[in-house]
Amino acid sequence: MPRPLPRIILVQTTAELRAGYRAFFESKGHVFRPSASLIPAADDRSTLLVSAGMQPLMPFFLGFQEPPAELLTTVQKVFRTPDIDEVGLDTFHLTFFEMLGNFSFGQYFKEGAIDLAWEFMFEHMKLDFDRIWVTVFAGDPELALEEDEVAIGLWERKGMPPERIVRLPRADNFWSVGGPGPCGPDSEIFYDWGEAVGCRRPECAPGCNCDRFLEFWNLVFMEFDLHADGTLTALPKQNIDTGMGLERTARILQQVPSVYDTDGYQEIMSWLAESSGVAYGDSEEATKAHRILADHGRGMTVLAGDGVVPENEGRGYVMRRIIRRAVLQAGRIGVEPPFLAGLADVVVGQMGEAYPELRDRQDEISRVLREEEERFSETLARGLRLFEEVAGANGISGADAFKLHDTYGFPLELTEELARERGLSVDVDGFRQLMEEQRERSRRAAPSVDVRVSGDVRSEFVGYEETDVLTAILAYEDLGDGRFQAKLERSPFYPEGGGQVSDTGYIENEETGARAELVAATRLPDDDQVLTFEGEGFGAGMRVRAVVPWSVRFPTMANHTATHLLHKALQDVLGEHARQAGSAVRPDKLRFDFPHPQALTSEERAEVERRVNERVFANLPVRAFIVPIDEARRLGAMMLFGEKYGDEVRLVEIAGYSRELCGGTHVRATAEIGPFAILSESSIGSGTRRIEAVTSGEAYAWLHARALEADELRGELERARREGPRVEKPQAVELEPSSEEEIGGVNVFVGRASGVGGDALLAESDRIKRERAPAAVVLGSNEDGRVHLVANFDRSLEGRIDAVAVIREAAAEVGGGGGGRPTMARAGGKNPEKLGDALAKAEEALRRALT
Repeated sequence: MPRPLPRIILVQTTAELRAGYRAFFESKGHVFRPSASLIPAADDRSTLLVSAGMQPLMPFFLGFQEPPAELLTTVQKVFRTPDIDEVGLDTFHLTFFEMLGNFSFGQYFKEGAIDLAWEFMFEHMKLDFDRIWVTVFAGDPELALEEDEVAIGLWERKGMPPERIVRLPRADNFWSVGGPGPCGPDSEIFYDWGEAVGCRRPECAPGCNCDRFLEFWNLVFMEFDLHADGTLTALPKQNIDTGMGLERTARILQQVPSVYDTDGYQEIMSWLAESSGVAYGDSEEATKAHRILADHGRGMTVLAGDGVVPENEGRGYVMRRIIRRAVLQAGRIGVEPPFLAGLADVVVGQMGEAYPELRDRQDEISRVLREEEERFSETLARGLRLFEEVAGANGISGADAFKLHDTYGFPLELTEELARERGLSVDVDGFRQLMEEQRERSRRAAPSVDVRVSGDVRSEFVGYEETDVLTAILAYEDLGDGRFQAKLERSPFYPEGGGQVSDTGYIENEETGARAELVAATRLPDDDQVLTFEGEGFGAGMRVRAVVPWSVRFPTMANHTATHLLHKALQDVLGEHARQAGSAVRPDKLRFDFPHPQALTSEERAEVERRVNERVFANLPVRAFIVPIDEARRLGAMMLFGEKYGDEVRLVEIAGYSRELCGGTHVRATAEIGPFAILSESSIGSGTRRIEAVTSGEAYAWLHARALEADELRGELERARREGPRVEKPQAVELEPSSEEEIGGVNVFVGRASGVGGDALLAESDRIKRERAPAAVVLGSNEDGRVHLVANFDRSLEGRIDAVAVIREAAAEVGGGGGGRPTMARAGGKNPEKLGDALAKAEEALRRALT
């Protein structure tokens, strides 16, 4: 039984409307579903950001997933990017807003939706009945549908006068997904601001483009399935999807001239007036600035709360545009920088109760906005001076627009807005040509493979099942210097893709004994590949044996399956926003990048590691299937934003735990992964974190080294307790430098000593690091037949180079192992005669990472 309906005495403020709507529909048996992130689900590539209240529920309407309840109600965050440049110019355009919705999956239909809307409008919002109009679907010959007589009859029975029920065509009152799929007529509810507003024509009614009638609630009656040929069939269930604009409805309740005059915006504008001494309405320029800062301030705060950070592409570019547009407008009314963090605090104060994630991430929101504001403020004044210099009578050239973008950080849209204010044009085509030339230069600079072999034959990849294959060379091309390109009839070699590195291995002519080592495996369109080998004695038509060593393939498979476990564990512990933003799967370790506003706590890191190992020890089966893309969506498979998928996809399932679309190689069951250990967790940029981890034999070696270190430490502590406190003079360290140079803006120092222990080396490395900051220091010594190694890096290098990785690579040369933190690591070894080789390895690793 639904619980008794709370009597909402007054619904007037924005917060009261938001809470009152939820309370009303919960009392009617609807289950409240918190707002989804503004970042769409990974398999939803229809928009950069959620742009409709029902968008996160589309998998339920499309039948891909079962809804959590048959009746739902939501308050959904929404962001519409096409309106950015319009905000500030009028009284109604917004980028960020909120949609209130109630949804029925096969329960009530038209009558129920209209009854509920009527009750909430007149009993709880107390709207003026004489001001309410509705529109209904007028019918459409192409769809073979008559006018919606059912909806008309229901509105009339509720008491709506026939003259205030307006019939509108398909373009206005028929909803679809934009193509084949669920669809149906809708009925929109309007508020009449009166004859004195708008065009003042006697025939003015909903559907007119003037400002008199404000649409604030849409009821969609989803009852048909639209097919590719334009025909309709009835859906198995009739569904309801409604959307009420929170800000528009608040304007009606508060009887103010525009959404910007409602309490949700006026509180922000009061703060801006106090900060600048310029109030909303003081001038045309002040009014525009206040509107932009209020709207964009809300938008950037919520975007940052959902993990969006300023970037030059995608949704990050949207974030950058609104921040930089806001900073420009703030300067026009005298708001002193830095101010964005303070503006965000006002927004969080208003909306934090409705969206708790804003309070939880308030520090990170402030940091993201403050850093971008500082970044743009450094170039804003110089950019504005350049704009004034080039803003001639002939407009802004493409070259000048490009310079403003490339040198001073002005998005093209910002330059266009400044030009419009002066009645000038911008050579957008010229700008885009220069941008494309820049991209082309970047593409040419990137490594590429010149395919020399014939494209008439294709290679079949059989590496999922086999790593040792008898096959034939279908195509061959000599590259000189002992190298050649080839296509194999059946290839076990995985070409780099999906984050997994290319296999290593060889081909062998079993008759002659000739062997060629694989140098590169390159992925080609349509699942083809070309291989580059180094060796002699091969040619087209030869029968060969192709081998991927199990010692290479197995740990790669273990690391790839562990990456899927890690992905799911991160989402379980941190939230659904922790989606893959990059990965590298190698035989020795795995790397996983994901959006998250701050470093993981020690508890979160331990819980992620525990969850992965729990699934490893459960020995869950790992299976791969080729399925239609729609079936993968129905199964809830994780998809990566920006990836292009075909009609059929490869789905990798870890039974009962994870489903991802993936073309990589995997173990057969999770127990084959062996132990999983996180080596490091660090920042690689604003709002993005990186985890590096090991599995299988590498994890055993790392854990074993940690255990030995712990044993040594326990022994030292025991000796210290027995001997009591003693004061030792610092051990003098005489270093012989093997490398002193600047690489990539970092002062690199590699040196060796004799007869010196690890503690003395560490102290010496601290001294060198301080004197040469920013520095990367690696020192080694031999003492009584033992080797000591230290890697000590400036903290600013975290995320760019990992001390643990460097020290482990060096320690392998002296038969040892080590560990530590991303900026400081130590190792020991037992082959002092190899110390020079170890330091050379360390120098090579530093050079590779810093150049």
